[in-house]
Amino acid sequence: MKFTAKKLTEQGRGLWTVTIEGQDWKNAIEKAKKRVASSIQIPGFRKGKAPKAKIDAMITPGRYLNEALKVILEPAWEFAKAQNSDIQPFNSPAPVPSKISEDICEIEFTFDLKPEIKIGTYKGIKDKELTKEPIKVTKEELEKSIDQYRDRFAMEKLKDGDNVKIAAGDVVKFDFEGFVDGKTFKGGKGLDFVLTIGSDKMIPGFETAMIGHGMGASEIKVTFPKDYTEELSEKEATFKLDVKEIKTRTLPAKDDELAKDLNIAGVTTYKELEKYVKDVIAKNKTTQLKNIFVNKVIELIAKNSTIEIPKAAIDKEVVNLFKEFEGQVAAQKITMKEYKKQSGMTDDDIKKELFSDAKARLESYLITDKVRNEEKFAVSDKEINDKYAEFAKTFGTDVEYLKNSILPETQIREELIREKLVDFLYENNGETKAPAAE
Repeated sequence: MKFTAKKLTEQGRGLWTVTIEGQDWKNAIEKAKKRVASSIQIPGFRKGKAPKAKIDAMITPGRYLNEALKVILEPAWEFAKAQNSDIQPFNSPAPVPSKISEDICEIEFTFDLKPEIKIGTYKGIKDKELTKEPIKVTKEELEKSIDQYRDRFAMEKLKDGDNVKIAAGDVVKFDFEGFVDGKTFKGGKGLDFVLTIGSDKMIPGFETAMIGHGMGASEIKVTFPKDYTEELSEKEATFKLDVKEIKTRTLPAKDDELAKDLNIAGVTTYKELEKYVKDVIAKNKTTQLKNIFVNKVIELIAKNSTIEIPKAAIDKEVVNLFKEFEGQVAAQKITMKEYKKQSGMTDDDIKKELFSDAKARLESYLITDKVRNEEKFAVSDKEINDKYAEFAKTFGTDVEYLKNSILPETQIREELIREKLVDFLYENNGETKAPAAE
């Protein structure tokens, strides 16, 4: 492969060109022909099983050259990145084949140029918000997490009798409909809804109010929290209930049998289960606190750096954030139209609010990229293999399957470098708070 790079100064863009010819391109074409052949469906024959002459007749240059481009695209991009050009992309490039034939393939990667950045110090930063708190796992956290494992083997039994009542921990199937000021509201109705009392799936006070109610029709009153939707915030609602089933729920004992039933590698006793769960909680809390700490470090670095990001680049990032925001709104089971009506905001209003977030995200990317290039974090083959083994254990799958079908090595390498970057900024900034005396 051959590589060239140049600045398109007037456009504020850069261009990488990768040329593939010789054996590299021949290999890509051969692989493409096999792919096309395996996908061809000829009436009367199973896919890819027709006579070779019939299949060859349908493998036209247009089909296999297009497939060969797909085969070579990622290797060409990885080759371009490995050249460490002075002209670096700021965003994902748009690959376009500028030349393609039996003998040669030429791919152009066009991108926005990375803004100039003069980074401030990124080591030895002290600030009152940069204190590393000792990680502790409370007894309540441990018990709650173990109870989640016990939930997998919970036994349910229908409550019988003429006067059964709902108690904490029961599983209840019921219909409900809510009213505010005598009117129904969106999302306030459910049929054959199944709820474990105490799971905190409903608004605060709802599940507690159900305790003591029996089968059939009844009513409860609940006040919506302040941080709910603007339409319902702090308003009292009446919910009409129709309870159809009440079941007791029994969790398995906290013993060695539970540990064995969970089938966790290296865990066969309840004591080992407690240690395993405690380690998982501590690891998750450490990761969370590290990320919060490092985000603050990056904010402080940005204050002492010179970063000039073109408005056009920020506007593009605003579009990305807006799409993410639409997804968050949809997750709350309301449409953007409804959200804008409730909030009184337009698309432009929302995008204006997202502008500073977009700018901060781009600054964070530029700063971490600069630190990464300065420190030149290296990743060994052993670290990559260990990470594959970790993921394989987590997902309960085979390492080779992960490598070939789900997580390419480039993705694993990037993840490891990101971890090293976070560890570096965490370890080289702030102060560690001494643990409190027992």
